[in-house]
Amino acid sequence: MIKVALVQLSNKHTEIFGTFIEIFLRKKLDLVIYYNLEKDPYTFLRYYKNLFNCKLNIQQPEKLIENKDNHDFFIFTSSADDVRMPDIFKQANYTNKCIFIQHQAAHWRSYMKWNILVSPVIKLDQNKAHIVPTYKGYKKLHSNIKQTNLAIIGAVRTHQMDKDLSLLLDLLEKYPTQNYRVYVFMRKVDWNVISRRHPFLKDNGRILFFPGLTTERMIEKLKEVKFILPLSKKDGWFYWQRLTGTIPLAVNLNIPMIMDKKLAEIYGLQAGCLMYQNRISEIMDRVLGLSDKDYCKLVEGVVIYKREQYNRNKEAILGLFTRMVKK
Repeated sequence: MIKVALVQLSNKHTEIFGTFIEIFLRKKLDLVIYYNLEKDPYTFLRYYKNLFNCKLNIQQPEKLIENKDNHDFFIFTSSADDVRMPDIFKQANYTNKCIFIQHQAAHWRSYMKWNILVSPVIKLDQNKAHIVPTYKGYKKLHSNIKQTNLAIIGAVRTHQMDKDLSLLLDLLEKYPTQNYRVYVFMRKVDWNVISRRHPFLKDNGRILFFPGLTTERMIEKLKEVKFILPLSKKDGWFYWQRLTGTIPLAVNLNIPMIMDKKLAEIYGLQAGCLMYQNRISEIMDRVLGLSDKDYCKLVEGVVIYKREQYNRNKEAILGLFTRMVKK
């Protein structure tokens, strides 16, 4: 039996674990997760235990060195943890057993010989496999088909070139009285910073802020949402350097998105979203007037994409194992 260790050394990125848990459970691989579960109030792991109805072997990261000879492969789930990574896993006798998940191109280091890239926009020449971190285990019609509630998920940080709040401001200004709401999910500290810089976020009654929810509570609240907005900044980081976690989250929950046409084409998600060229407001009449039948077609497009992506992910990850053994 193949023995795999999933290793996360910082309190983030457990959202991508569902992809690996689902595939490894189905293939009956021996999986151990090294993660400090109790220090992360936002972890996805409790949600995955319930979703996949499984017991997860979760151990403290301090056990990693002690158990280093018990695993065939180590998957370090965030390459940004370079500074936290034990030096032994950067040495030649272990690098052939290690896979590093790249969330953005800038995190790659020379000892990372085998890589999984979680977005088609991330480019590396080294031995690699591409996935989009999705899982097909969630099968419900999750979203609210009757109310036009939109959602923004994750921090909007002023020093980063990812989300574009002007898209939201433009929408609110051009559609001031129509029947829709915008749910915002982020940590309270991030909201405090961004809402001070952009007062319209807390001064507009259409915007509802849900601070610091656990993963389970956030997913439950997202059942009230009809569309998710990546709010991608035109030709920003999401187009050439990094994954927007909004995309796999929406896909995994069967929720269509409203997104930039170029980004939808990069991910091949045209059938599962409504696309705009420059501004969300360009298509807001269509959003507000969408029939139940047409909305269900979008959901179907998301589900089909997810099933196809599961097969691509499985082939890419297991294929990488095979290539590593042959080396």
